[in-house]
Amino acid sequence: MAAVPPLATTSLGPSRRDPNRPPTPHANTGRRLSKSIMRADSQDEEASKGWGMLTMRDHTGEHKPVRVVQKSEFEDSNMVKITWFWSWENQTHQVELRHGRRSGIRKIYVDKMLLERQRSIKNMLSDTGSTHEFVVGGKRGEVMIVPKGASGFLYQLKIDGQAIEQNMVGPVAERPLDIGTRPIQLPKTVDGLGMTLRNNPFKTGVVVWTVEENKAASNAGLRIGDVVLSIEDHLIDSIDNLVEYVGEAEEFVNMEVAGIGQSKQVSVVKARDKPVGLGLQVTSCGVGILVTEVDAGGSAAQSAIKVGDTLLSINGVVPTSPKHAVQLITSAEYIINLIVIGHEPDGTV
Repeated sequence: MAAVPPLATTSLGPSRRDPNRPPTPHANTGRRLSKSIMRADSQDEEASKGWGMLTMRDHTGEHKPVRVVQKSEFEDSNMVKITWFWSWENQTHQVELRHGRRSGIRKIYVDKMLLERQRSIKNMLSDTGSTHEFVVGGKRGEVMIVPKGASGFLYQLKIDGQAIEQNMVGPVAERPLDIGTRPIQLPKTVDGLGMTLRNNPFKTGVVVWTVEENKAASNAGLRIGDVVLSIEDHLIDSIDNLVEYVGEAEEFVNMEVAGIGQSKQVSVVKARDKPVGLGLQVTSCGVGILVTEVDAGGSAAQSAIKVGDTLLSINGVVPTSPKHAVQLITSAEYIINLIVIGHEPDGTV
């Protein structure tokens, strides 16, 4: 089994802020934690057709899911047309991008009206992509053209800073794809917070590496593999300055942690005469390893693991890639203890 690269670790001990202060800014930053973001590809017309979900706030302030359909049409070797459309508050909205892959031209249509047209020698000679902002249905819209190498491009739509979560074919098609975040308050005691953190191999947040029983972290439901996204007013992607951030708190340390609900432990008993039977892939958000397939004839099918779950740790080790996750699973002798962000029966995360 390949060795896990050494990671820096920090322990959060006792440290001072008003416990009534709103937790942290992470949930409002637009940093999505989607398992897969819907994008169109200038070199793959069929793969660029599909649909995804995002959440919009209506006039009452309530957040509601919205289904966005993405279509693509390659008119010739130069011009590609990507269209996104959705219904919101009894109206249908449409955003259309026309991009000249060789000519560099780009046109943006919103609800069938031309809002922007660009053509430049620079883009014709070397198209380095662009971002286009507009208003659609009272919401802030943003279309991005991103070079992907070998003369290809990716196209993405955001609404109010939110990426669209790609629908997945199969059992998770009706489930939300957003991993989400939840606020946590840990009381500061002389015993410390009772956990250590390491840098996330996926470069998003920091990973809970150890948890001491009967201390603040374990009592709050934190488990090995959970990803802490922010502490107090600070978004974090490394353990640098964590002790300082914790020291800013008064009676409680406010955090945002990946996952709307608490992570949970799922155990898989390995059978000698059958494979474990899990399909795994990386998540676009950089949190955990996504379960894309559960083989009905495998050992995992007899456990509570489901397609769409996200593996955070395997027998106490945080996997750094799907390949590493497979190594950890195959090296386990009998019981595989998984910490996962999963979906409850009602479809919530």
